[in-house]
Amino acid sequence: MQTLHISDQAAEQLNLMAAKEHISSRDLIERLIVKHRQELEARATEQERQQSLKAFFAPYRKDLGDFKFDRDEANAR
Repeated sequence: MQTLHISDQAAEQLNLMAAKEHISSRDLIERLIVKHRQELEARATEQERQQSLKAFFAPYRKDLGDFKFDRDEANAR
């Protein structure tokens, strides 16, 4: 096992948070690590989902860069 060196201020905050949760500092650190890992995995999953949706809709995207709206032409219709 490795020794962790943290500042007095961080240690004090850790102890306050652990006391508020009624758990040990070690258990709180473990919870924070697990939560952080889950958030990273969820973020990666969300990015994969977004990439998948972008790839799916890519053929349906139209280039409207040269489009100009002409009110007179639209009113004539």
